[in-house]
Amino acid sequence: MTDNTEPCPSCGRPTPIGTRCVYCATVTDLDLKSLQLDYMKAAETDGQEVTFPKSVVVVVQKTGQRVPLKNLKVKIGRDPSNQVVIPDDTFTSRHHAWITFEEGDFWLEDLGSTNGTLLNGHPVVKRQVLSAGDKIRVGHTELTFEAEKN
Repeated sequence: MTDNTEPCPSCGRPTPIGTRCVYCATVTDLDLKSLQLDYMKAAETDGQEVTFPKSVVVVVQKTGQRVPLKNLKVKIGRDPSNQVVIPDDTFTSRHHAWITFEEGDFWLEDLGSTNGTLLNGHPVVKRQVLSAGDKIRVGHTELTFEAEKN
């Protein structure tokens, strides 16, 4: 019996021959460049805060750190330039995921991280709408999305 998998060129995970890795294919290179440009534009207008209807925070469960979401895009990862910094988790990528606010909804999106992002225990393969109480896992770190109901 032959093995119908090959290692993913990016992360090394076994991947069916002729397909892309489910973890690495979450964001194509073109999409990632577009997202990075959007992020840089948002950083240029960093002084402008978006007024959300109610209090919205991300809680890092390990430390209890509460990070208020006040910008259109909040990046999560090990790199100190992120708004939600997870410095001690080597399974979290430098720029792992982000939460965006678009047309009245908060969205979670993996940024092509090595170990993927989970939302309520399920892999995030395309961006997902967040609801109050959702559990986000990046690497070995769990975050809780908290939002007051309108």
